[in-house]
This record gives sequence, structure tokens and C-alpha cells, in this order.
Amino acid sequence: MPTIFSKLRLSSVFVLLFFVGLPAALAVYKLYFLDYRLTDVLPRTEYHVSVKLTLDGHLGRARVRTFLPHNDQHQEIFGEGQNADQTFRFTTELGQADNREAIWLGSAVPDQAEIVYEFSALANAVRYRIDPGLQVPQGYTRAIRAYLAPEEAIQVDDPDILRAAREIGADSGSIYERLRKIFDFTASLTQRPFKGTTDALTALKLGEASCNGKSRLFVALARAVGIPARLVGGLILTNGTKRTSHQWVEAYIGGHWVPFGPTNGHFASLPENYLVLYRGDEALFRHTSDVNFNYAFTTTSRMVPSKRAREVFKVFNVWDLFARLNLPFSLLRTVLMLPIGALVVVLFKNVIGVPTFGTFLPALIAAAAGETGLVWGLVSLVIVTMAVVVARALVQRLQLLHSPTLGILLTVVVLTMLGTSLAAEHFDMKQLARVSYFPIAVMAIASERFYLSLTEQGPAIAAQHFTGTLLVVLGCYLVMASLAIQILVSGFPEVLLLVIAANIYVGRWVGVRLIEFWRFRGVLRAQEAAA
Repeated sequence: MPTIFSKLRLSSVFVLLFFVGLPAALAVYKLYFLDYRLTDVLPRTEYHVSVKLTLDGHLGRARVRTFLPHNDQHQEIFGEGQNADQTFRFTTELGQADNREAIWLGSAVPDQAEIVYEFSALANAVRYRIDPGLQVPQGYTRAIRAYLAPEEAIQVDDPDILRAAREIGADSGSIYERLRKIFDFTASLTQRPFKGTTDALTALKLGEASCNGKSRLFVALARAVGIPARLVGGLILTNGTKRTSHQWVEAYIGGHWVPFGPTNGHFASLPENYLVLYRGDEALFRHTSDVNFNYAFTTTSRMVPSKRAREVFKVFNVWDLFARLNLPFSLLRTVLMLPIGALVVVLFKNVIGVPTFGTFLPALIAAAAGETGLVWGLVSLVIVTMAVVVARALVQRLQLLHSPTLGILLTVVVLTMLGTSLAAEHFDMKQLARVSYFPIAVMAIASERFYLSLTEQGPAIAAQHFTGTLLVVLGCYLVMASLAIQILVSGFPEVLLLVIAANIYVGRWVGVRLIEFWRFRGVLRAQEAAA
């Protein structure tokens, strides 16, 4: 006759099988019946770009012209809009090389007039494979031959350019061999920022150049050896505000325009965060003279689900849910990874035996550290904890009740976080300055637990729990910050059922905690000796 214990054990087995089998069945259904490819789970980075133009019109006529991005195989542009002073009239037109040009024309333009153009972009990294045996063609179409001709800043027929092409060996061999030598040579030039235009010949003679000088020299050398090439202008999309644009090159190979970036080492490839604005040797902005013109690009990014992932399986697609609710990926990451972090805490406490403040507080601290980074997150935790220790020592003399004391300590936590951010900003420690982004509730709970441990168990036990908490926070952070795990859980949220199964298994743990082997190592050695 089965005992109560055996019945309980049997029921646990069935529960475990359910929480393991269900996510496995859902994953199989997605992969084999709905053609839910793993690549669909990968998120994409959506960039929002705002271009702010300011000028002093002196109540006269003013004209501003720039380039607008367009859709191609590398990038998708959407959400375009512009907002300008009412004195401006906005028009667009198609220029050379199919460049989209934006023109603002105004009369009686006041000083400090503003023009704002903004858009969103999704881009794909592109990489080409050049056939090593492909030779330079005998001729090109009329349209392509234009990209073999010299220009004012691209002195293709200058003797120094021709001699340089011969000296680096780019005047013979396959297209790949010629471009490889040109790329290596221009990439080897010393990188130095120059204001204004650096032509190809100047870059060659100086042996140093900015991105536009290196790119013009690349184009000149490529054209000199019979390979059509052109400049490309655009932006490197990184979060923040800046005034710098970027230039790279495209070479015409086998009927395709192939990108090359000698400045940053991109051979026949283009990274995801490169945005094309125009093609050709153009100035990004042209405007009426004497208007004190200024500009700035501001870029922000967020993670969004792939289009196909949103279409294939909407029921369990949490990416799509958060996108519809316009919630940030950081919140989604926190929500989905908290159960994983909690499981790490359980393993540390129940299997290893590491003492911590609270059960799931280390997971919450690790999640909060996502805004500051692990090192600065732990530094800020130590700073706030030390402030609480000092405040407790001072407040204890007043002999206040428990709740008012905690209210004072919460105020100390907030002031310490703000003070740390101000000091870090002054010393240009940007990551530590973000300590104020640490959720106040998490820091307040951690401080309260530390205060209670000090009061009820003494400094030694409090220090032991504090050290254990830091160790477990480290473990939680390493697991919760894993992009592979984040993507897996985002695409297959049913994986969280496996967390329940793991907790059920660990919940029936009756073995000795690993830390006990260290604590009682003397006894174990004595038993071994006696045996």
C-alpha cells in the first residue's frame, strides 16, 4: 500500500512532467508547424533620429538644403515629419544619384529660427562576397562611366594618384586584389579630424585624413585602376547628440554597388548602424551665407520585434505585446528575466547555502543594475549602504520609534543617490551618474534589511549577509544580462514554465548545502581519518 510520502512524491513527478512537457510541446508547435524560425526571435534596433537646424535670418530671406534618407536594401525609413518656423516653405525634390533633397525657403526669417526634421529607421547589416577571379571589365555603360571620371576633389588623373596606384600594386590583378590593396592603403593612413573638405591628393601627400579624405582617396585610386566608385555620406547611429556625419565609399562590382569603409575597417560590408543620406561628393548642408547656421543630430534607439515574428505567432509574442503598448525593451527584459534571476537566488540559498538579505532582493538589485552596469551598480549599493550605516548611528541616539527611523533612512537613501549622481557627473563618471535610475524601492528595501540585520543580529552577521548578497547579485546579473537567454525567453516565454519545474525540484532538495562541506571540513576529515 503506497504511503502518503510516496503519493506526494508521485504527484510532484507528474507536476514536473507537466511543466517540462508543455513548453517543449509549444516550442515544437512553433518551430515545425508554424515555421517559427529562431532568427525571427532576434530583436531589431529601431533608431529615431531628429535633426535640429537653427539660424539667424535677420528678418531677411534664407534658404537651407539638406538630404533625406531613403529606402533601399540596407535601410527602411518611416515616421518622417518636419516642423519649421512658419516663415519657411518646405519642399522636396529628387537630385543626382536619386538623392532626396529637402529645401526650406523663407522670407523675413527671424533670428534663432528653428527647423526640426525627424524620422525612424530600421537597418540591416550587409556583407558582400567578391569573386576572387572577377576581372575589370573592358567597358561600362554610359551612366557607370561617369564614376570613372575625375572631379574637383577626386583627382583621378593626377600623376601622384596614378603613381600611388602603381606603387601599392593596385594597377594589376583581379577586382578583389585591386580593391584589397586600395582598402589596406587608405585604411592605414593616420586618422585625424579635419574641418572642411580634404581632397584625395591632400590626403595622399599628408598621409593622414579624416573619413572624407580617406574616402576621396579610395575613390580616386579605384577610378584610376578602372573600377567605378563613388562617395556615400550619412550617419553612424549612436545614442546621443552630435554634429558629426560620416563618409564611406561604394565600388561598382558585377552590377552591384558594394560598400567599403576604410576609416572603420569595413571591407565590402556595412554595419547595421550606418545610415545612408546621400551618394556623391556633396555637402550635407547648404544654406544662405551670413545666417549663423548650426545643426545637431539626436539619436535614440530601442529594441523592437522583427516584422515576421509579429505576424507568425501573435498569441505568445511578448515582443509584439510590448510594442503595441509602446513599452521599452528594458522593462520587458526585467519582467521576463526576474523569474530566471529568482531561480539563481534559490540555487545560491538552498543548494549552495549563501546567506542574503531577503529571498529575491538580489534579483531585483541585479535587474536595477541593468541601467548602470554591474560594477557601478554594486558601487552605488555600497555607497548607499554605508550612508545608511552612518545615518543609523546618528539616528540611534535620538531613540526614535522604528517606523520614523525607517522614514529618515529612506530620505537618506534618496539624498545619497542624488548626491552620488551629482558628484559623478562633475567628475565625468557617466555610468555612476546613472545611480539615480536605480529604483528607489529596491534601494530602500535593501537598506531596511541591512538596518534590521544590524539591529537584531549585530555587525558580523549583517556583514556576512551583505557579502552574500553582493555575491548572489553578481550571479543574477551574469545570468539575467545574457543576451542569449533574453532572446530565448522573449521568443519562447513558455520557457518560464521550466523555471517552475526547476523550483519544484529544488524545493524538494534534502541534500547537504555545499557551503556546509566547508564549514564542517574538520569533522569530515576526522571521519575520513577514523575510517
